[in-house]
Amino acid sequence: MKDRIIISVSTINGTRHFNVSKLFKRNAIIAMWLLLFSLIITAAVIDYLVRTVDKSKAQRVQLASQANTLRSEIDTLQNNKLQLQQELTLKKDEMLQVINRVGEIELALGLEQQYPQNLEGRLDTASINSAARQAMLQVVPNGSPLEFNRRSSRFGLRQHPILGTQKHHKGVDLSASRGTPVYAPADGVIEVVRTSKEGYGNLLKMRHAFGFSTLYAHLDSFKVKSGDFVHRGELIATSGSTGLSTAPHLHYEVHFLDRTLNPQSFMDWDSANFDLVFEKERSIKWDSLVSMLETKVSTQLQLSSHKDVQLTAISD
Repeated sequence: MKDRIIISVSTINGTRHFNVSKLFKRNAIIAMWLLLFSLIITAAVIDYLVRTVDKSKAQRVQLASQANTLRSEIDTLQNNKLQLQQELTLKKDEMLQVINRVGEIELALGLEQQYPQNLEGRLDTASINSAARQAMLQVVPNGSPLEFNRRSSRFGLRQHPILGTQKHHKGVDLSASRGTPVYAPADGVIEVVRTSKEGYGNLLKMRHAFGFSTLYAHLDSFKVKSGDFVHRGELIATSGSTGLSTAPHLHYEVHFLDRTLNPQSFMDWDSANFDLVFEKERSIKWDSLVSMLETKVSTQLQLSSHKDVQLTAISD
Protein backbone atom coordinates (compact mmCIF):
# COMPACT_ATOMS: atom_id res chain seq x y z
CA MET A 1 0.00 0.00 0.00
CA LYS A 2 3.05 2.22 0.27
CA ASP A 3 3.43 2.58 -3.51
CA ARG A 4 -0.23 3.45 -4.02
CA ILE A 5 -2.14 6.64 -3.65
CA ILE A 6 -5.88 6.51 -3.13
CA ILE A 7 -7.87 9.34 -4.71
CA SER A 8 -11.44 9.70 -3.44
CA VAL A 9 -14.01 11.53 -5.53
CA SER A 10 -17.26 12.34 -3.74
CA THR A 11 -20.42 13.22 -5.59
CA ILE A 12 -24.13 13.26 -4.72
CA ASN A 13 -24.21 9.76 -5.95
CA GLY A 14 -21.62 8.68 -3.51
CA THR A 15 -17.87 8.43 -3.14
CA ARG A 16 -15.60 6.64 -5.54
CA HIS A 17 -12.00 5.69 -4.80
CA PHE A 18 -9.13 5.56 -7.36
CA ASN A 19 -5.78 3.98 -6.65
CA VAL A 20 -2.76 5.70 -8.37
CA SER A 21 0.70 4.35 -8.01
CA LYS A 22 3.73 6.64 -7.49
CA LEU A 23 5.33 5.45 -10.75
CA PHE A 24 2.30 6.52 -12.72
CA LYS A 25 2.41 9.84 -10.93
CA ARG A 26 6.06 10.36 -11.84
CA ASN A 27 5.41 9.46 -15.44
CA ALA A 28 2.49 11.82 -15.60
CA ILE A 29 4.60 14.64 -14.25
CA ILE A 30 7.32 13.90 -16.78
CA ALA A 31 4.75 13.82 -19.56
CA MET A 32 3.35 17.14 -18.45
CA TRP A 33 6.79 18.71 -18.46
CA LEU A 34 7.52 17.27 -21.90
CA LEU A 35 4.23 18.60 -23.16
CA LEU A 36 4.97 21.99 -21.66
CA PHE A 37 8.48 22.01 -23.18
CA SER A 38 7.05 20.98 -26.55
CA LEU A 39 4.55 23.79 -26.39
CA ILE A 40 7.29 26.29 -25.56
CA ILE A 41 9.47 25.06 -28.45
CA THR A 42 6.51 25.07 -30.79
CA ALA A 43 5.66 28.64 -29.77
CA ALA A 44 9.29 29.68 -30.30
CA VAL A 45 9.38 28.03 -33.73
CA ILE A 46 6.10 29.67 -34.69
CA ASP A 47 7.36 33.05 -33.52
CA TYR A 48 10.61 32.54 -35.51
CA LEU A 49 8.65 31.55 -38.59
CA VAL A 50 6.35 34.54 -38.23
CA ARG A 51 9.32 36.85 -37.87
CA THR A 52 11.00 35.22 -40.87
CA VAL A 53 7.86 35.61 -42.97
CA ASP A 54 7.57 39.29 -41.99
CA LYS A 55 11.22 39.83 -42.80
CA SER A 56 10.77 38.06 -46.11
CA LYS A 57 7.78 40.25 -46.92
CA ALA A 58 9.80 43.36 -46.10
CA GLN A 59 12.67 42.14 -48.25
CA ARG A 60 10.25 41.33 -51.05
CA VAL A 61 8.80 44.85 -50.87
CA GLN A 62 12.33 46.30 -50.89
CA LEU A 63 13.34 44.09 -53.83
CA ALA A 64 10.20 45.13 -55.69
CA SER A 65 11.09 48.78 -55.11
CA GLN A 66 14.65 48.17 -56.30
CA ALA A 67 13.30 46.32 -59.33
CA ASN A 68 11.10 49.30 -60.20
CA THR A 69 14.08 51.62 -59.79
CA LEU A 70 16.20 49.38 -62.01
CA ARG A 71 13.46 49.23 -64.65
CA SER A 72 13.28 53.02 -64.60
CA GLU A 73 17.06 53.26 -64.95
CA ILE A 74 16.99 50.71 -67.78
CA ASP A 75 14.33 52.75 -69.57
CA THR A 76 16.45 55.88 -69.11
CA LEU A 77 19.54 54.08 -70.39
CA GLN A 78 17.63 52.76 -73.39
CA ASN A 79 16.40 56.28 -74.17
CA ASN A 80 19.93 57.61 -73.80
CA LYS A 81 21.21 54.81 -76.02
CA LEU A 82 18.62 55.66 -78.67
CA GLN A 83 19.52 59.34 -78.46
CA LEU A 84 23.24 58.54 -78.71
CA GLN A 85 22.59 56.29 -81.70
CA GLN A 86 20.69 59.11 -83.40
CA GLU A 87 23.47 61.58 -82.59
CA LEU A 88 26.06 59.08 -83.85
CA THR A 89 24.13 58.70 -87.09
CA LEU A 90 24.03 62.48 -87.49
CA LYS A 91 27.76 62.71 -86.72
CA LYS A 92 28.47 60.02 -89.30
CA ASP A 93 26.44 61.95 -91.86
CA GLU A 94 28.26 65.15 -90.93
CA MET A 95 31.61 63.35 -91.12
CA LEU A 96 30.70 62.01 -94.55
CA GLN A 97 29.82 65.52 -95.66
CA VAL A 98 33.13 66.78 -94.27
CA ILE A 99 35.04 64.04 -96.08
CA ASN A 100 33.21 64.84 -99.31
CA ARG A 101 33.85 68.54 -98.81
CA VAL A 102 37.54 67.90 -98.12
CA GLY A 103 37.64 65.85 -101.31
CA GLU A 104 36.13 68.75 -103.25
CA ILE A 105 38.64 71.16 -101.73
CA GLU A 106 41.50 68.79 -102.50
CA LEU A 107 40.28 68.48 -106.07
CA ALA A 108 40.04 72.26 -106.40
CA LEU A 109 43.54 72.62 -104.94
CA GLY A 110 44.96 69.88 -107.14
CA LEU A 111 45.71 67.61 -104.15
CA GLU A 112 43.76 64.52 -105.15
CA GLN A 113 46.94 62.44 -105.47
CA GLN A 114 48.95 64.08 -102.68
CA TYR A 115 46.98 63.92 -99.47
CA PRO A 116 47.60 61.34 -96.68
CA GLN A 117 44.90 58.78 -96.00
CA ASN A 118 43.78 59.97 -92.56
CA LEU A 119 41.25 62.79 -92.45
CA GLU A 120 43.25 64.91 -90.00
CA GLY A 121 46.28 64.85 -92.26
CA ARG A 122 44.15 65.63 -95.28
CA LEU A 123 42.58 68.59 -93.48
CA ASP A 124 46.00 69.89 -92.43
CA THR A 125 47.34 69.61 -95.97
CA ALA A 126 44.25 71.25 -97.47
CA SER A 127 44.30 74.00 -94.84
CA ILE A 128 47.99 74.74 -95.41
CA ASN A 129 47.62 74.72 -99.18
CA SER A 130 44.48 76.85 -99.10
CA ALA A 131 45.98 79.32 -96.62
CA ALA A 132 49.17 79.55 -98.70
CA ARG A 133 47.09 80.34 -101.79
CA GLN A 134 45.11 83.00 -99.96
CA ALA A 135 48.34 84.51 -98.63
CA MET A 136 49.80 84.62 -102.14
CA LEU A 137 46.67 86.17 -103.60
CA GLN A 138 46.77 88.78 -100.85
CA VAL A 139 50.32 89.97 -101.54
CA VAL A 140 50.93 89.21 -105.25
CA PRO A 141 48.96 91.31 -107.79
CA ASN A 142 45.93 89.51 -109.18
CA GLY A 143 42.62 90.44 -110.77
CA SER A 144 41.72 93.63 -112.58
CA PRO A 145 42.44 96.94 -110.79
CA LEU A 146 39.24 98.50 -112.18
CA GLU A 147 36.05 97.75 -114.06
CA PHE A 148 36.82 98.49 -117.71
CA ASN A 149 34.82 98.55 -120.92
CA ARG A 150 37.42 96.90 -123.13
CA ARG A 151 41.13 96.28 -123.43
CA SER A 152 42.21 98.87 -125.97
CA SER A 153 45.85 97.81 -126.19
CA ARG A 154 47.75 94.60 -125.36
CA PHE A 155 51.14 93.97 -123.79
CA GLY A 156 54.03 93.70 -126.24
CA LEU A 157 55.11 95.20 -129.53
CA ARG A 158 52.58 97.63 -131.04
CA GLN A 159 52.24 100.77 -133.12
CA HIS A 160 51.94 103.76 -130.83
CA PRO A 161 48.52 105.40 -131.37
CA ILE A 162 50.00 108.93 -131.25
CA LEU A 163 53.65 108.64 -132.26
CA GLY A 164 52.88 106.09 -134.99
CA THR A 165 56.08 104.11 -134.37
CA GLN A 166 56.57 100.44 -133.44
CA LYS A 167 57.30 100.30 -129.75
CA HIS A 168 57.15 97.77 -126.92
CA HIS A 169 54.04 98.36 -124.84
CA LYS A 170 54.96 97.63 -121.21
CA GLY A 171 51.42 97.13 -119.97
CA VAL A 172 47.79 96.92 -121.02
CA ASP A 173 45.41 99.78 -121.70
CA LEU A 174 41.99 99.36 -120.11
CA SER A 175 39.31 101.64 -121.52
CA ALA A 176 37.13 103.18 -118.79
CA SER A 177 35.23 106.37 -118.13
CA ARG A 178 37.03 109.26 -116.43
CA GLY A 179 36.80 108.91 -112.65
CA THR A 180 36.44 105.10 -112.61
CA PRO A 181 37.79 103.80 -109.24
CA VAL A 182 41.16 102.04 -109.34
CA TYR A 183 41.79 99.49 -106.60
CA ALA A 184 44.99 97.90 -105.27
CA PRO A 185 45.39 94.38 -106.73
CA ALA A 186 47.40 93.28 -103.67
CA ASP A 187 48.74 94.53 -100.34
CA GLY A 188 51.64 96.94 -100.67
CA VAL A 189 53.10 100.36 -100.11
CA ILE A 190 52.70 103.41 -102.35
CA GLU A 191 56.16 104.17 -103.75
CA VAL A 192 55.49 106.99 -106.25
CA VAL A 193 52.67 109.49 -106.65
CA ARG A 194 53.48 111.93 -109.46
CA THR A 195 51.45 114.46 -111.38
CA SER A 196 52.40 115.22 -114.98
CA LYS A 197 50.94 116.40 -118.27
CA GLU A 198 53.41 114.43 -120.39
CA GLY A 199 54.07 110.79 -121.15
CA TYR A 200 52.39 108.64 -118.52
CA GLY A 201 50.58 111.67 -117.15
CA ASN A 202 49.51 111.34 -113.54
CA LEU A 203 51.31 108.21 -112.38
CA LEU A 204 51.20 105.97 -109.32
CA LYS A 205 53.60 103.15 -108.53
CA MET A 206 53.03 100.58 -105.83
CA ARG A 207 55.48 98.10 -104.29
CA HIS A 208 54.22 94.64 -103.31
CA ALA A 209 55.87 91.70 -101.56
CA PHE A 210 58.47 89.31 -103.03
CA GLY A 211 59.79 91.76 -105.64
CA PHE A 212 56.50 92.55 -107.39
CA SER A 213 55.32 96.07 -108.22
CA THR A 214 52.52 97.67 -110.24
CA LEU A 215 52.25 100.94 -112.15
CA TYR A 216 49.14 102.99 -113.00
CA ALA A 217 49.27 105.79 -115.60
CA HIS A 218 47.05 108.50 -117.11
CA LEU A 219 45.19 108.84 -113.81
CA ASP A 220 42.66 111.55 -113.08
CA SER A 221 43.15 111.76 -109.29
CA PHE A 222 45.00 110.11 -106.41
CA LYS A 223 43.39 108.68 -103.28
CA VAL A 224 46.64 107.82 -101.47
CA LYS A 225 50.02 109.41 -100.77
CA SER A 226 53.56 108.16 -101.17
CA GLY A 227 54.49 105.93 -98.23
CA ASP A 228 50.94 104.82 -97.49
CA PHE A 229 50.41 101.11 -96.79
CA VAL A 230 47.30 99.78 -98.49
CA HIS A 231 45.38 96.52 -98.52
CA ARG A 232 44.21 94.57 -101.50
CA GLY A 233 40.96 96.06 -102.81
CA GLU A 234 41.59 99.50 -101.30
CA LEU A 235 40.83 102.56 -103.46
CA ILE A 236 44.07 104.19 -104.62
CA ALA A 237 43.12 106.41 -107.60
CA THR A 238 40.65 107.14 -110.41
CA SER A 239 41.22 106.65 -114.13
CA GLY A 240 41.59 109.57 -116.53
CA SER A 241 43.27 110.74 -119.73
CA THR A 242 46.29 112.75 -118.54
CA GLY A 243 49.62 112.79 -120.33
CA LEU A 244 50.06 111.26 -123.79
CA SER A 245 46.56 109.79 -124.10
CA THR A 246 43.82 109.82 -126.74
CA ALA A 247 40.88 108.85 -124.48
CA PRO A 248 40.12 108.04 -120.83
CA HIS A 249 41.74 104.73 -119.86
CA LEU A 250 44.11 103.12 -117.38
CA HIS A 251 47.58 102.07 -118.42
CA TYR A 252 48.46 99.16 -116.08
CA GLU A 253 51.84 97.48 -115.68
CA VAL A 254 53.11 94.58 -113.56
CA HIS A 255 56.83 94.29 -112.73
CA PHE A 256 58.94 91.61 -111.07
CA LEU A 257 62.41 92.73 -109.93
CA ASP A 258 61.89 95.80 -112.18
CA ARG A 259 61.26 93.55 -115.20
CA THR A 260 57.94 94.07 -116.99
CA LEU A 261 55.52 91.14 -117.17
CA ASN A 262 52.28 90.67 -119.10
CA PRO A 263 49.61 92.15 -116.80
CA GLN A 264 46.91 90.07 -118.46
CA SER A 265 48.33 86.90 -116.88
CA PHE A 266 47.86 88.45 -113.45
CA MET A 267 44.47 89.98 -114.28
CA ASP A 268 43.13 86.53 -115.25
CA TRP A 269 44.62 84.97 -112.10
CA ASP A 270 42.33 84.17 -109.13
CA SER A 271 41.59 81.36 -106.67
CA ALA A 272 39.47 79.49 -109.22
CA ASN A 273 42.22 79.72 -111.85
CA PHE A 274 45.20 79.52 -109.55
CA ASP A 275 47.70 77.69 -111.79
CA LEU A 276 47.25 80.07 -114.74
CA VAL A 277 49.94 82.57 -113.78
CA PHE A 278 52.42 79.74 -113.12
CA GLU A 279 51.92 78.51 -116.65
CA LYS A 280 52.02 81.99 -118.23
CA GLU A 281 55.00 83.38 -116.31
CA ARG A 282 57.47 80.50 -116.17
CA SER A 283 60.49 82.74 -115.63
CA ILE A 284 59.47 83.25 -111.99
CA LYS A 285 60.46 80.51 -109.51
CA TRP A 286 56.93 80.00 -108.23
CA ASP A 287 57.75 76.65 -106.58
CA SER A 288 60.16 78.34 -104.22
CA LEU A 289 57.63 81.02 -103.32
CA VAL A 290 54.80 78.50 -102.78
CA SER A 291 57.06 76.27 -100.65
CA MET A 292 58.10 79.23 -98.50
CA LEU A 293 54.49 80.33 -97.97
CA GLU A 294 53.36 76.79 -97.13
CA THR A 295 56.15 76.48 -94.54
CA LYS A 296 55.19 79.82 -93.03
CA VAL A 297 51.49 78.93 -92.94
CA SER A 298 52.22 75.48 -91.46
CA THR A 299 54.26 77.08 -88.66
CA GLN A 300 51.49 79.58 -87.94
CA LEU A 301 48.86 76.81 -87.84
CA GLN A 302 51.01 74.76 -85.47
CA LEU A 303 51.54 77.74 -83.18
CA SER A 304 47.81 78.51 -83.26
CA SER A 305 46.94 74.89 -82.48
CA HIS A 306 49.47 74.81 -79.61
CA LYS A 307 48.01 78.03 -78.22
CA ASP A 308 44.47 76.60 -78.40
CA VAL A 309 45.62 73.51 -76.49
CA GLN A 310 47.20 75.68 -73.78
CA LEU A 311 44.07 77.81 -73.45
CA THR A 312 41.93 74.69 -73.21
CA ALA A 313 44.19 73.25 -70.50
CA ILE A 314 44.06 76.51 -68.55
CA SER A 315 40.26 76.71 -68.78
CA ASP A 316 39.96 73.11 -67.59
